[in-house]
Amino acid sequence: MKSSPSKTGYYVIEGVHSFAASYFFNYLLQRLQRTYGLSGLEILALCSIHGLIYIPMSWFAGRHGQRHGYFGSLRIGFGGMLIAVVFPWLVPTVWAHCVGLAVWTATLCFTWPILEALVSEHESAARLPDRVGLYNVIWASTSAAGVFFGGTLYTRLGEASLYWMPAVVHAVQFVATYALQRRHDAWVSSVPVESHASEPETAASVRPAYFARLGWIGNPFNYMAVNTVLAMAPALSARLGYDVGQIGRIMSAWQVVRAASFAVLWFWHGWHYRFGWFVGSLALLLGGFVAVVMAPNLWVLLVAQAFVGWASALLYYSALFYSMDGSSTKGEHGGIHEAFIGCGICGGPAVGAVAVWATGNPMSPAWAVGAFLAGGLATAGWIRRRAMGSVAATNGSATVTAATRRGVE
Repeated sequence: MKSSPSKTGYYVIEGVHSFAASYFFNYLLQRLQRTYGLSGLEILALCSIHGLIYIPMSWFAGRHGQRHGYFGSLRIGFGGMLIAVVFPWLVPTVWAHCVGLAVWTATLCFTWPILEALVSEHESAARLPDRVGLYNVIWASTSAAGVFFGGTLYTRLGEASLYWMPAVVHAVQFVATYALQRRHDAWVSSVPVESHASEPETAASVRPAYFARLGWIGNPFNYMAVNTVLAMAPALSARLGYDVGQIGRIMSAWQVVRAASFAVLWFWHGWHYRFGWFVGSLALLLGGFVAVVMAPNLWVLLVAQAFVGWASALLYYSALFYSMDGSSTKGEHGGIHEAFIGCGICGGPAVGAVAVWATGNPMSPAWAVGAFLAGGLATAGWIRRRAMGSVAATNGSATVTAATRRGVE
C-alpha cells in the first residue's frame, strides 16, 4: 500500500484553530462578566446552551463531511466562524454576543470532526495511534497556550483583539483549504482503488468492542467537569482576587498538564484497552474537579488542576482512539465523538446552573456535577460487567457446542 499523504497541513490548521478558538471562547466569558455584567448563573446557562447546540450540529457535521466532502465542510466551518466573531465586534451588545456565540458554536462543529478524520484516514493500524497521538498533543498544547497567553494578549492588544485575531486566523484557514484539497485529491487519484481499502482485520487486531462505549460515555463526564471549571473561572477569579491576566495563567495549568499527558500517552501504549486506567482516570477526575471548584488557595488549585489534566487527557484520548481504531467512516465517527463531547459541554454547566438556582450557593455546582461524575464511574462498571457477562456466555456456548460435537462424533 502506498504511504499515506502528508498530514503536516492538517496539523498546522489544527494548531492555529485550537489557539484561536481557546482564546475567543475563554476570554469571551470573562468579557461578558466584567464588561457586560453577566452573573455566574447566566454564564453557566450560556455555556449550557453552547453545548446544547454542539450536540446535534457535531453529529450532523460529521455525516455531512462523510457524504459531501471534508473540505467543503471545513469551509462552512471557517467561514461561519469568521462571520460569528466579526458580528459582535461590529455590534457590541449582549444579544449580539449571544447570537455570535451560537453561530460560532454551530459552525465550529464543521471543523473538529473533519480534522480528526483527515489525520486518521489512509493510515495503517500500526500508524493510527501515532497520528491520533500527535493530533492530541497539538490541539491540547495550543489550547493551553491560548488560555495562558490570552490574558496578556487581551490586556496589551486591547479588547478588540478578542475579535480581529480569530477573524484573521479563520480567514487564512478558509483560503488554505483550497490548497490542502488540491494536494489531497492529487494523492487520492494517484493510488489504485484497491489500495484505499482498510487493512483486513486479523485475530491479533481484534479488541474488546465495549471500550468504544466506555470512551463515548467517559468523555461526556470529562467535559462536564472541565466545562464547569471554565464556566466558573470568572467567579473563581473574583473569589480568590485575581485579574483577567492572572486567572488566565493560573487556570491554564490543567491544560498544560493535559498536553504533557497526551505526549506521555502518545509514546506509551500500555493504557490501550486497559479498564483499570480508564476507570482510575474517572475517579481522579472526580476528586480533582471538586478540589478545583472549592479550592481555598492557589496551591490547592494548582495541584487539583494537575489531577484534572491527567484524567482529562486519558479520557479524551480513549474516546477518540477507540472511535477511530477499526472505523471505516472516520468523518461520521468523528462527529459522534464530538457529539458526546457536546453532551458534557452542555450537561456540566446546566447541572451547575440548576444547582446555583435551586440553592443560591455558588459552591453547589461542585457537589452537583461531582454526583454526576460518580454516576459515570458506576456506569463504566456496569458496561464492563455486561461485556464480561456476554463474553462468559459466549465462551460457555462455545464449550457446550464443542462437547456436543465430540459426542456426535
